[in-house]
Amino acid sequence: MKYTQIPADTFETLQMNAGIMLTDFDPSDGSFDSTYLLGATTGGLSFQDSMSFKDFGEDIDNCPKNMKELKKLDQHDVKISGTLVTMNPKTAHLLAAAADVDAQDESHIVPRNDLDINNDFQDIWLVCDYSSVNEGDNAGFVAIHLMNALNTGGFQIKTSDKAKGQFSFEFTGHYSMDAQDTVPYELYVRAGEEPTPTTPSITLDKKTLALTVGGDAGLLSATTVPAGQTVTWTSSDDEVATVEAGVVSPVAAGTATITAKITVDGQDYTDTCAVTVS
Repeated sequence: MKYTQIPADTFETLQMNAGIMLTDFDPSDGSFDSTYLLGATTGGLSFQDSMSFKDFGEDIDNCPKNMKELKKLDQHDVKISGTLVTMNPKTAHLLAAAADVDAQDESHIVPRNDLDINNDFQDIWLVCDYSSVNEGDNAGFVAIHLMNALNTGGFQIKTSDKAKGQFSFEFTGHYSMDAQDTVPYELYVRAGEEPTPTTPSITLDKKTLALTVGGDAGLLSATTVPAGQTVTWTSSDDEVATVEAGVVSPVAAGTATITAKITVDGQDYTDTCAVTVS
């Protein structure tokens, strides 16, 4: 059936699981510190960009509705919401929105009646598993960076008999006077990568080398996997050519084989170069 197909990469590009909320995240390598976790959540997390538009052609005679040249994007209203089931002083400070931490007692959060634009607005990250590779250092992720975030949903605690307490939140991203054209969120969608094979090896940059008695020495360079391995150099005939740290010196006419060797976990790996001295 022609029109009942799905993309061939469907199962490689799925977003999986509920995701986590972080106060910091490095999208360059997908790393974060566990201290950045906002807390454990229940029921999943929700991000929404409620864009609002203006149609400047609505009140113009004979102008069709939704004329693209007259459609203007007014603003982005961006929010991340969910429900926490864990609480600590750091998270409570974020949820209280306009509040201070007692300098003498970090467990004491003191709400106030005004906003401190330098301290109350903080960046928040929503990070979720993505793609068929979602384990290890090269795992894929979908990450949303909410800028100048403030909990505008109020501080809420819901308890019930023989059940976990729940703490609802709704973080709203805010524009800044310092960057008025910057939408207060950005999005990363990065597929995971299979780990790079690490089979040990050594490779010389030349397979043959022609030298002259009394002439200049030749230079060989070795590339090793893993990088930085100690290379041992030997010549099959020191009376024809000698080698030290990759520098091959001609001695007398003839042929010799230069061997470069590394040892990884007790196993030797080699590569060779044929040298002719005339």
